[in-house]
Amino acid sequence: MDEDKIARQMERRRQLADRNTGAVVDLLGRREELRGIYPAADLVAENVGWAV
Repeated sequence: MDEDKIARQMERRRQLADRNTGAVVDLLGRREELRGIYPAADLVAENVGWAV
């Protein structure tokens, strides 16, 4: 594998992770009744809230 392809794939994965995290935070912001159902999602939402 060449270095450029590896770099592109790593950047793509980082962007997807950022998008997915943002979607979880947005969803929990809109639907408070979902809090507490999946603890990992609650943790992500709380940590992103502190980071922003």
